[in-house]
Formats: sequence, C-alpha cells, structure tokens
Amino acid sequence: MKQPSNDASAPPQPAQAGGGLLQPANPGQRPKVLIAAAIPILIVVVLLIWGTVRTGGQRGRPGINDTFGDVVVPAGLAKEFHLNLLDGRTMRLSDLRGKVVVVDFWASWCNPCIAEGPMLAEAYDEWRGRGVEFVGISIWDQQKDVAAFVLRNSTHYANGIDDRGQVAIDYGVKGIPEKFFITADGQLARKVIGPMSRAQLDSMLDKLTLQAVATSQPVTTTPSP
Repeated sequence: MKQPSNDASAPPQPAQAGGGLLQPANPGQRPKVLIAAAIPILIVVVLLIWGTVRTGGQRGRPGINDTFGDVVVPAGLAKEFHLNLLDGRTMRLSDLRGKVVVVDFWASWCNPCIAEGPMLAEAYDEWRGRGVEFVGISIWDQQKDVAAFVLRNSTHYANGIDDRGQVAIDYGVKGIPEKFFITADGQLARKVIGPMSRAQLDSMLDKLTLQAVATSQPVTTTPSP
C-alpha cells in the first residue's frame, strides 16, 4: 500500500480542539477579534447616550430640527386628530373645516420654538379674522411649561399637548418645529421643517387664502317672500 508522502511544501493544517472546532492558528489574534466585535456595540451605545441627552431623556421624544425648508407633501386629506387643549376643551381638526389651518408641532424646551413664539402669536392675531386658524401641538412637554409659554407670548390660538406622541406619529414628525398647512377644504398642502420668518409665513398664508377664495362655491341666497 502506498504511504502518504511527507511533502514539506504542503500547507499547514489548522489545529483542532475537541469536537472538531477550528482554533485560530495565532492565539494573539483573539484580542483583536474581540476589539473589532466591540466597536459596533460601542458606537450604538454612544449614539443612544447622545440621543437621550439631546431629547432630555424622554423615550420617543423628537429632536430639534437642524435642517430647514418647505416640503411638498402627498396630496390628500389631512389626518383627523383630537387634541386636549390647555383650557380643558377637546378640539378636532375637522372642527376647523372651512378655514386655512396651520398646525405647529413645537415644545417649550425647543430653542427655535422659543425664538419663533412671539412671531407666531403676533401673526395669528393679524390672520385670525381672514379665515385662518393656528393650532399648536406641544410634544412631550409639561402642562405648566406650555401654559407659561402661552402666557408669556400672549398666544391666543388653541394649544394642547400631544402627551403620547400619537398625533406627531400620524403626521410623520421627525423633529421640531414642524408646521403643516391645511387648505380650507381639509387637504394637506405643505410642510415646513424648522422655524419660519414672518415673511415666509405671510407668503404661504396669502397663497392658501387666495386659493380658498378662488375655489369656494358662491353662496345662493333665497329671496324673502
């Protein structure tokens, strides 16, 4: 019987431990492997800590928007919501049908929202008699903080707290502030990410109110007998 040759050029075979599991040829590689495996875990932990600090430690709480702009949204009816207002009333979006609506997602802990607050309060006082309504929806906030913000800015439009974050989820809010503009017939028209200037807000409302007038049906009056 032919015996296997002892060819010195044959590649070395990896050592085997019990059970046939292969062991690294170089034991010194094990620390390197462990470090490589730990790096992705460390990155995830760092990101979680960063996200928690940025959102104040509340689970599911959105961050502050650091990108800004006007966003085109899919055409269709704006999603209905119920909001518990600061004064104890409950408001539905559909209650405002017939008016142009600005839905503002904000929070008292959001610096851009704080800076924008006085402008929005002033703008609403000028637009409220022209078929426009604002609705402020504060996210992951405390009622006392929201009430103090509203009082400090003399805000006269409806404000409530989305304490479970459901309205924000339904509207796909990624950060704050975010505003949704809704036409008089309830269609979602535009979305604006980040704070707005007064000129930008007025321009948007000018377009939507003119559109509402242009598309409204004339009122038919019945002559008195």
